[in-house]
Amino acid sequence: MALKDEINRETVKLKDMPFKKKAAYIWEYYRFHIIAVIAAIVFICIFIRDWRINKRPVYLDVVILNSDIAYGEDNPIEDDYIRYAGVDTSAYNISFDAGFLISENGTDQMTVANMQKLMALFAAGSIDVVLGPDSLVDSYGELSAYMDMSDVLPEDLKQQLIDKGYEVYYSTVYEEDEKGVLKPVVTFPAGFYLDDCEYLDKLSVFATQKAAGKRPVFAFASCCTNTDNAVKLLKMLTGL
Repeated sequence: MALKDEINRETVKLKDMPFKKKAAYIWEYYRFHIIAVIAAIVFICIFIRDWRINKRPVYLDVVILNSDIAYGEDNPIEDDYIRYAGVDTSAYNISFDAGFLISENGTDQMTVANMQKLMALFAAGSIDVVLGPDSLVDSYGELSAYMDMSDVLPEDLKQQLIDKGYEVYYSTVYEEDEKGVLKPVVTFPAGFYLDDCEYLDKLSVFATQKAAGKRPVFAFASCCTNTDNAVKLLKMLTGL
């Protein structure tokens, strides 16, 4: 039967049906076509939305390692920063990814997946700031993950933080010698320890890590491109 004849036949059949019966008939015989069309429309809408979002410039990308807020649905630090910096989220992309839980003593599936994700973000240049316990932050510093903050942080601001009791965090880069032994190559200031950060303590962001003797660290990533906005975050956290 030709398509035109089939359409005419179905039109006649539906013409005299009451609405409920007509709807039931259409759903019974055409539901797969309807579902396919709806799925296609949804896919197109999602594609257009994501394309538009991905074209926005990035305001700040932050990763938060082994925090107690990793288990929550909301990220209060991101919400507070958006208000503090006056970020227009309709014009900029901003990310505070607190979903990184990495065991320093094991290689469970979650740890491996998060390590791979973190290395991929570093490789893609998609990290501006790292917040996390010192021992874990140190392990990535050995791989040149951080920058010398002297290049981005004004000296007077650095001194204000020191005067306020914040200790400078130093990162050391290692390289293998001819025998395959890791040797320190360079050490530089990459951020600050946030031991007595009232803001983070109030939110219990690193309560578990601090109870285990770890020290929270703020470090500028070596691939940090939004340096001014990263400095804004440091000022918000420390109350300057």
